[in-house]
Amino acid sequence: MTEKSEKFLSFDKFKENVYKNIGSLETFDEIKSAKHFESAEKGCLSFFLIPLLMNLSFYSDRRMREYWKIEDVNKIADEILAREEIRDLLCEKLDATVVLPIDAAYKITPVLYGLALENEEKVPFDSMLFAVISRKIVKEGVENFCAAKQKKGKKAPDSKSAGD
Repeated sequence: MTEKSEKFLSFDKFKENVYKNIGSLETFDEIKSAKHFESAEKGCLSFFLIPLLMNLSFYSDRRMREYWKIEDVNKIADEILAREEIRDLLCEKLDATVVLPIDAAYKITPVLYGLALENEEKVPFDSMLFAVISRKIVKEGVENFCAAKQKKGKKAPDSKSAGD
């Protein structure tokens, strides 16, 4: 249902959904890490409340992943990022200033949106997918993500010169 309704959104609304999804995913990761349950001064109620709240956060994370089908979206994102032509297009837009997923989304959403307009089977209209792709690129690091392309490009001339 999400994909069909997002297909007919304007680019600005679609982009806004991508940014919201990034924020939601980042928030759930922060909750899952349970860093906010660690405090300098623990009272007597923390003995009961912290385990309860941690279990509640793990439950909400599991439900969120089921609702958004994160495992399926991750597989699709991996397939898309494995395609060399898409990686090349994304690396043209990415640079060293991209350190946050929102920065990556700002630069790559127009590219992915254009690819989705061309062929929806190649890149589906799914703002959650675009958010996951942005997070994967930042998690891997722009230098590492684009370095695979550059290494492949450098190997071809070296192998030709070695044969001559």
